[in-house]
Amino acid sequence: MLKTLSTVQALDLEIDALDAERAQTPPALIEARARERQLTAEITQRRTEEEALRRRVQAAELELKSLQERRKEATEGALRAATGKEASQYQNQELQFATRAQELEEDTLPLMEELETREEGVAALQAQLDELAPELEMLASEEDARLVELDERLNELRGRRDALARSIDAALLKQYEQVRRARRGLGLVSVVGSQRCGGCNVRLPIIVMQKVRKGEGTTRCPSCGRILWDAEAA
Repeated sequence: MLKTLSTVQALDLEIDALDAERAQTPPALIEARARERQLTAEITQRRTEEEALRRRVQAAELELKSLQERRKEATEGALRAATGKEASQYQNQELQFATRAQELEEDTLPLMEELETREEGVAALQAQLDELAPELEMLASEEDARLVELDERLNELRGRRDALARSIDAALLKQYEQVRRARRGLGLVSVVGSQRCGGCNVRLPIIVMQKVRKGEGTTRCPSCGRILWDAEAA
């Protein structure tokens, strides 16, 4: 019975190792995903800033268009003026509109240059993201294949483990599983060096060793609580 339980434990340990391996995402994929998130976040932020700047440029362009129209109206008004005073008023308006338009053009030009620079920056980041896409897709595909392979192996091991476990006394199996959960995956250990626990390496009392060698019932290490068995005598 303990020999069968030992085989079950060997399978449990192999399953544990594969579960741990399954949980470990390859560093290259982690790095690629992190890079994708970084680029995406940066592109989103820069596009938000770019859009805010574009709205400022558009607002300036609309104001400039309005000023040009009003300046034209003032020019035409001066030509139609019935008196010199009226013509002078229109000319003053035309000058004010022209001055404001010139100021606006001077203020808008740096904004347009900055907008162009930002657009180029976003395009460069997007190019990096596009370049990363096939690599990330390949790594993700490899990871999917790895997980499928591990899952197939795990299913096969769990099937073998469960089949063996059904042949073990239910009370013994329950005790083993409880100890295994509490003791880093080892619920059953063999005696080593004739008189030491294979789990905690404590020297076992003679009476405990006698019980183990007789193989009668379940004997546990008085120190760590693991189930003991004599592999050489089995």
